Amino acid sequence: MIEEPEIKKYYDARAQTYDAIFDSTYFKIHDLITWKYVEPYIPMDPESLVLDAGGGTGRWSIRIAKKGCRVFLMDISKEMLAIAEGKVREEGLQDRIAIKNGDISKTDYSSESFDMILCEHTLFLFKNPDLIIKELRRILKKRARLIVSVHNLYAQSVSTLADRPTLNNVQKALDTLHRKRYTTLTKEGKVKAYTWTPDEFRAILERNGFIVEKIIGKGFTMPLRISKELFMKKECPKNLYQKILEFELAFCEKPDALALAGILQAVAYKPP
Repeated sequence: MIEEPEIKKYYDARAQTYDAIFDSTYFKIHDLITWKYVEPYIPMDPESLVLDAGGGTGRWSIRIAKKGCRVFLMDISKEMLAIAEGKVREEGLQDRIAIKNGDISKTDYSSESFDMILCEHTLFLFKNPDLIIKELRRILKKRARLIVSVHNLYAQSVSTLADRPTLNNVQKALDTLHRKRYTTLTKEGKVKAYTWTPDEFRAILERNGFIVEKIIGKGFTMPLRISKELFMKKECPKNLYQKILEFELAFCEKPDALALAGILQAVAYKPP
């Protein structure tokens, strides 16, 4: 894929400090909601196989493996996987988690190998998500679930307005909405963040043969309402944290609110 070398380079360079960002208030809340809609679908059979597609440092692989199933962690960054390997050893999960360096758009796993696939915080890196979704469908067993997230185009566009609706910011927001401009992970602009609307996200899954059970939203309070300065802090007053979480949970399952969410997370399954 065109993006592959730059994505690999980006994450290799940040592997040592990557996990630190998840100590922020935003990601603590984000992760609680993510897990709420992942944990119920994890197969409990110790012989079940789960793929953590683009799983990086193994944040989710370790949680899933502790539920008792076997996990295959696949990522394009060797440096991220090196961090994951150390964490797996520390947890004593070497017999539960297999680590593999590779491109999730063209795995060499056999068709219908996995009882569940998680693809969290990964799809936004690829301009053509169909390549990924089609491959994940191929290697997923019939009736098994895919849990996958994307970034929301509408929220990304509105967040570009920031706190100062200047002419320049409004134009950037319009360009983002019409996909003439992309948020980038690097100053050089070589790693873009691709986004989709809720309807587009559903369509991506359905045209690749999935049946969508539900789509939930994450990040209603940021970037649209609560400042980045507050949400990226590691500490937040406990009562404020709980109220923000309560607010997020009140919105996350409302289909008519999905356009406001920063992140969209789908639960879909491969039909028999």
